[in-house]
Amino acid sequence: MALFGNHPKGLSTLFFSEMWERFCYYGMRTLLTLYLVKSLLKGDSQAALIYGAYTGLVYAAPILGGRMADKFLGYRFAVILGGILMAIGEFTILMGTENSLLIGMGALIIGNGYFKANISTIVGKLYTDNDDRRDSGFTIFYIGINVGALLATTVVAYIGETYGFEKGFGLAGLGMLAGISIFWSGRKNYSVAPGVDLPEEGKKKILGFRMAHIIMVASLLLIPLLYLLILNNSVLNWIFLGLFIIVAYSLVSAGIKEDIREGTKIWKDRMIALIMFMLINIVFWACFEQAGTSLTLFADRNVDRSIFDWTMPASMTQFFNPFFIIVFGSLFSMMWIRLSKINRNPNIPMKFSFGIFQLGLGFLITYIGYQFAENSLVPMLTLVFLYMLHTTGELFLSPIGLSMVTKLSPKKMAGTAMGAWFLSFAIANFLGGKIATLTGAEGEVTEYDKSEFTIKTTVEEAFEMDGRTADFEKWKPLHEGEPEGNDISQNISYEKYLDILDWVILRESLDSNQTMNVWLSKRQAGLDTFKNVKEWLQREDWNDLGARYKAIAIADNKAKDNAGISMEDWNYFRGGIEKLEHSDSLLLESGLEMQKSKVQAAQLDKYVDVFTKIGLILLVFALIIAATSNPLKKLMHGIK
Repeated sequence: MALFGNHPKGLSTLFFSEMWERFCYYGMRTLLTLYLVKSLLKGDSQAALIYGAYTGLVYAAPILGGRMADKFLGYRFAVILGGILMAIGEFTILMGTENSLLIGMGALIIGNGYFKANISTIVGKLYTDNDDRRDSGFTIFYIGINVGALLATTVVAYIGETYGFEKGFGLAGLGMLAGISIFWSGRKNYSVAPGVDLPEEGKKKILGFRMAHIIMVASLLLIPLLYLLILNNSVLNWIFLGLFIIVAYSLVSAGIKEDIREGTKIWKDRMIALIMFMLINIVFWACFEQAGTSLTLFADRNVDRSIFDWTMPASMTQFFNPFFIIVFGSLFSMMWIRLSKINRNPNIPMKFSFGIFQLGLGFLITYIGYQFAENSLVPMLTLVFLYMLHTTGELFLSPIGLSMVTKLSPKKMAGTAMGAWFLSFAIANFLGGKIATLTGAEGEVTEYDKSEFTIKTTVEEAFEMDGRTADFEKWKPLHEGEPEGNDISQNISYEKYLDILDWVILRESLDSNQTMNVWLSKRQAGLDTFKNVKEWLQREDWNDLGARYKAIAIADNKAKDNAGISMEDWNYFRGGIEKLEHSDSLLLESGLEMQKSKVQAAQLDKYVDVFTKIGLILLVFALIIAATSNPLKKLMHGIK
């Protein structure tokens, strides 16, 4: 292919392997927030925190994955192991439960750590240190990353939202299998790269088992730990803070030692500069990564996504970023060369400042879109221009940052410095989830009398409280079977049971054309039924609710586009509906429409308010970086 020109044969193999791996990763990530909110019925804030914990750990994993490959696994074994784990992770998610999602996430995190860290290393090792083709090779490889991301945010996003999340995750898993197949079948093409084969350390045996195999099993044992970290993500606050302090101390200490060894006074300063750039990088990506959380929910709820007679799925709006990278990437590359020739190329601190500034402007676009909103929906162009500015900001900062790290650090600690840089991405993604909670639309939570158990108590836990442990296995799921995609597991919490009951009461009241007052009375009576474990877990009531749920699910499946309000939409719109001003004769259907309009308008105000504040803060931060660019430049001691 002309794209690969006179580059080593292995580059094309690695290009397509990485393309499909990114298809897998971005495919899952593109759907994740909507899956958490719409399928698993998580609140916005809870979904954002899970998303942030997951993506944060994804970016932290390559630090360990790279070290394991260097010493024990070799790059080929590590990449194949990573790809297999990622595929297993995607297919595990297909089980459709929260537990299967968390287990699948764990496998994806570990798999990505092995795959992502080491396939890029192989690309670098295809070239000698002085090979002029190296930069061009990495540019081509970067195109593969973005082609994979573009395919994921179009094909997987469309399939997942149109035909079911499980089909989207399954498609992402098949993409990973394609990537592994290409990597394995083309192994001769990159076999010349040093470090590809299993190193001697990996062949050594302990208790009769090779170290490589022990590490492989240990990697699987990490999945339960990651499960717990995602579920209890507040622990990551301290873990990431501790890691950052340790890494910052290590970088400065290494810089001081290098100065002593060489008799210079530059490396400590450069390490301090690197730490400061890490902080800037964290701010940029924490805001940029709203794409997968708050911006996707914003697109779902408050953006007019109609294009002629077609409505673009909300997750598909994420495709604008990789699209604009492909459009502008080569233009920016040529721009830097031209500016260098005329001595107008901005220094690195100024490029970071420009990147942050454009990111801020992107968020401020939502305020402009707000002025043209109709029925609480802003025009699609709002997101087009937002993502365009975010992408140009990324191109000012991301590739420049990677190049900067290699220049600022001594060769002996290049790997450590790059690991530190990836840690900043991990922290940024985690903080991005926290920022997204500012836009969360959780609605009001009704308090119930739960004298013997809590709102979070599951069916299994309730049986244990009541001394009926043996009965748990005999109970069937609340609903399973047809229609596909409407299954509800056996071990739901008391809170989810009440959510289901609330929705069923609403749908039945809508079908019988009741007034708001009649429905409110019926709702209050229905949700006040259960006062203790014995009253809640009555088999007759359980089966009755399951049958009522099934009847509505089947009817909606037949009606398809004309189906009534879904459970996830009801969870979003219901907050405060009991306080809605209405007449005694107002029908529930009309009251629900009034509530939808009220919630949608309030949420649009909230999104725009938060995004505008983020934008303004980023503009101020960009100006501060610009104002301090000269001191930062001095710390870099001539690095451009």
